[in-house]
This record gives sequence, structure tokens and C-alpha cells, in this order.
Amino acid sequence: MRPEIGGMRQDVSKRYDEDVLVERDAGMPAIFEWRGRRYQVIDVIGRWRIEGRWWADGRDREYWRVEAKGGAVWDLYHDRQRDVWHMERLWD
Repeated sequence: MRPEIGGMRQDVSKRYDEDVLVERDAGMPAIFEWRGRRYQVIDVIGRWRIEGRWWADGRDREYWRVEAKGGAVWDLYHDRQRDVWHMERLWD
């Protein structure tokens, strides 16, 4: 159950920042594998990019907030400098 603050439901997330394998379809994540389990993406909720020297290390990341089959919402990002994918956050 999600906690309520001031009568409003608050989303809760857990940060992982672990490597994942991602298969794309038309440039968007379609399937990802995390901790040996495959997840099918059923919806892309959002997309944004962090680049430049925001944290003084020249990061270039493309983030994807996706809903996987079963209803869980995940934040994935593609590290464009190293060409690797990470699962950053899982939302309840």
C-alpha cells in the first residue's frame, strides 16, 4: 500500500542502478532482462536525457520510464558514453 501524506497518495521507489540487458523495437525499450528475469515493456511513460557536465563528469544518459507487463514501473537509462543500460529505479 502506498503511504498517504496530507490525504494524497505518494509513490514510493527503490533505487538499484544495476546493469540490465535491453532489446529495442523502433528505438524504444521493448524487453529488458534484470537479475535473470525478462520483462516485457507494455508502455513508455516518459523519456528524457541528461547530458553535459551536470555532475561535472560529462554524463550522457537517455532515460526511459516504462511500464512492464504486470504493472510495475521502471526507470531505465542508456549510458551513451559506455553504451550500456542500467535499471535505476523501480516504482511501487
